[in-house]
Amino acid sequence: MREERKNEREKRWGKIREAMSKEGISGLLVYGNQMKTAPLQYVSEYTLLGRHAFFYLPLEGNPILFISEKWDRERAFLETEIGDIRLLGTNWTEELVASLPKERLNLGLVGIEFMGRSEATCLLKALGEKVSFASSLLNVIARRKTPYELNLIREAAAMADAGFLRAMKVAKEGMSDYELVAEIDFVMRRLGATDNFQMLAIGRNITGMLLPYGKKIEKGDLLLFEITPANGSETYSAQLCKTAIFGEPPSSLLEDKYRLLREALETSLALIKPQAKISEVARIQNEIISKAGYGEYCRPPYMRARGHGFGLGRIEIDEDSPLFFEEGMSLVVHPNQYLPETGYLALGEHIIVTKEGIERLTKTVPQIYLCP
Repeated sequence: MREERKNEREKRWGKIREAMSKEGISGLLVYGNQMKTAPLQYVSEYTLLGRHAFFYLPLEGNPILFISEKWDRERAFLETEIGDIRLLGTNWTEELVASLPKERLNLGLVGIEFMGRSEATCLLKALGEKVSFASSLLNVIARRKTPYELNLIREAAAMADAGFLRAMKVAKEGMSDYELVAEIDFVMRRLGATDNFQMLAIGRNITGMLLPYGKKIEKGDLLLFEITPANGSETYSAQLCKTAIFGEPPSSLLEDKYRLLREALETSLALIKPQAKISEVARIQNEIISKAGYGEYCRPPYMRARGHGFGLGRIEIDEDSPLFFEEGMSLVVHPNQYLPETGYLALGEHIIVTKEGIERLTKTVPQIYLCP
């Protein structure tokens, strides 16, 4: 485990313990499974490969990592350097509870909502009454990224740009969406991406973003990209949303409608700074697009949010958000929009909230790209 990463985790534990102390929590028990790993990875730096795992962080003293697979024990130690790693057997509920301190004042639970109902019921029964649900505690801490975490996200943004530029270079008539997604994924994995969520819609008058399903590129098709590489964890993801057209230049109508989205993006980005309302970004984007005559398309089923964060500490940019921007937040801002004349169009940039405003991480420019 690199020293820088280890020091970062120690600082993170300090923040978590400070929050635990304020909440009267004597120990934090964090659960992860193959459906959801972000909270577990955030507190432990453990990459889950088995069925599930728990991490116990006491207010004072050494933490414990509980894993489900014997074969993963050596790798878990090398990755985390946690000295106390224990195996969970078939009766893992009893084993887990027996391993926790007997005199715990209040145990905070994180991630229990990811369990099956019967498992969660058994665990709560075994733990008794001295428990509280503490997922929000971690989410609040994770909203503001540290300089170390922000560098991971900057690297992820560079991966996204590289993946998109690769797509612009290799896209050809008759290529399937599966093939193009694979090309993007290859480039980003080579640069260090540990995961990659991609959506790619190909066609004309597209109604929304899609997962690849075998559609082949034809001349005149729009290609709508949503590229989201992760750098070590879902929490350290960056996203870009792009629109390209294949084989012929965009029409004046298409360019005109894309200018509307660019206006919504640039105007809303100018609002972002610490203490600005998150809801204002959604409001101004919806206002600009509505004034152009598309108000009915600024709500479900045509759109949901105007941006969001990733993983632990995720925020949503919508008009109902009660939150304010804070320095160190990282998120994508995207006025992606369905318009009846053109179909769905994609435009989004990843940003970091700075002391004075924003840092734009996406280096590819916000325009309609022509490929090949």
